[in-house]
Amino acid sequence: MTTRIATAVHPSRAEIAALPISTNVKIATSELQGLGPRVIDLGCGEGKFTRGLCSLFGEVTGLDVKERKIDYANEKAREEGVHAKFVAGSAEAIPFGDGHFDAVIFSNSLHHMPNPASALQEGLRTLRTGGLLYVMEPVPSGNYHDATCLVNDETEVRTKAYEDMLAMSGAHEEKEILYRAPRRFASFDEWRDDQIDRDPKRQVFFDQDPAKVRTTFEGNAEHADGKLVFDQVFRVNIWRKG
Repeated sequence: MTTRIATAVHPSRAEIAALPISTNVKIATSELQGLGPRVIDLGCGEGKFTRGLCSLFGEVTGLDVKERKIDYANEKAREEGVHAKFVAGSAEAIPFGDGHFDAVIFSNSLHHMPNPASALQEGLRTLRTGGLLYVMEPVPSGNYHDATCLVNDETEVRTKAYEDMLAMSGAHEEKEILYRAPRRFASFDEWRDDQIDRDPKRQVFFDQDPAKVRTTFEGNAEHADGKLVFDQVFRVNIWRKG
């Protein structure tokens, strides 16, 4: 593993402690100003991050393979009165033409793609020349990763997605940003329910050794205002299509 990959995927505790604290929406707002009207968020899930892009873009689209997530995202967009539109589909077969978007985003999703390299190339196909490809990924290091790895250890797939991105052709890298985003939970039960809602297959990990899962989660937490508090490490890579 190269020094760059080691730092970007497995930063040390000292490196993590030196990272700035921010949020995913704040970083995106800072980096995606003035690109043009059209953006797509690939693998958008329930669309919370996607809806946060509506202040930056006039035409906001979210794409996800799970129709249940898309239905929920469209309902929330209507409730919030924002102009985001969510459609079901695969990031490896995006239902838009070449060069349609000014920005293409993978928000916490590239490592979930069956073929990250294919999804990246498909994203570039729909990106206009000069537009930005924005890849936001959770990093498998830090106290949130340590707290949750018994249930959801994605070190291997996140590393593979990063390697596929570095090998990508058709764009040049402009920037890599690492930061800490606070995560707060009222209780272990709140986190457990969220994990099972995200993926019902995770139920088995809670059933196998519930005491160990609870102890690991709570033992890695900081405590503030009655909450269990973690710093989740994120990395953003920004590429410009040539």
